[in-house]
Amino acid sequence: FTINQSIRFDSDNSPRMTRTFGTPSDGNKWTLSAWSKLGKPGNGMRLLEAGGSAGSEDFVGFAGSSGYEKLYFWKRTSSSYNYNLTSTQFFRDHSAWYHFVYVFDSSNTVSSERMKAYVNGQRITDFSTETYPSSGLASRINTAVEHRIGNPVYSSSNHADGYIAEMHFLDGYAYGPEFFGEFKENTDIWIPKEYSGSYGNNGFHIDGRDSSDLGDDESGNGNDFTTSGLVATDQRTDSPTNNHATWNALLNRYPSYSNGNVEATMT
Repeated sequence: FTINQSIRFDSDNSPRMTRTFGTPSDGNKWTLSAWSKLGKPGNGMRLLEAGGSAGSEDFVGFAGSSGYEKLYFWKRTSSSYNYNLTSTQFFRDHSAWYHFVYVFDSSNTVSSERMKAYVNGQRITDFSTETYPSSGLASRINTAVEHRIGNPVYSSSNHADGYIAEMHFLDGYAYGPEFFGEFKENTDIWIPKEYSGSYGNNGFHIDGRDSSDLGDDESGNGNDFTTSGLVATDQRTDSPTNNHATWNALLNRYPSYSNGNVEATMT
């Protein structure tokens, strides 16, 4: 399966996608799959957020400021965490495409199976923080509230920087990475696979194939996201199956990087 394009999030332009969800097929079960490549160090990738105020929101994403470049999957209310998976593993490779799958299923009878996270086909099992939801606890994600891709729902700052490709959200399905990828034959290289299943009421598929409407939902549900700070040239041919060379943003002593690390500026 070939992925022909990605969507570039340039933090200098305050990019984001926004949609208020409707009634879910199953408020206790969902899956998010996305490929992503980092841009500037320190910004991280905010794959999906829901809620309305600082300290009372759901967050799914990875990387961040120095020392916090981890995988995050949590819900908090009044700054107290209802559940929280924070990896011990760091994600600092700015040259690679990562594939992330987040699975939420609070109705599962086994508490440790109610939240799962996978990177490049492998389940993450080592966490610095590991708290699972109580049985039947709903997340804000997949409820009738505002959802954002690229920055917090409560803020006009903290924008993501990098690339996102082939994002699927499934309402009412708890699917593993084998639905979206596979290992290349006789290797340990994880590659994309075309998803052909259902999406549920709030499900969507964003792949950026229409440069004039980067938030267009290709699932058939019509669950389009409204975009801000994104333009036609943010559709890029850099993708998980056509990885482009970019400036090494870890060499950050002198240059400043922009436009998904394809530009470097030095005095």
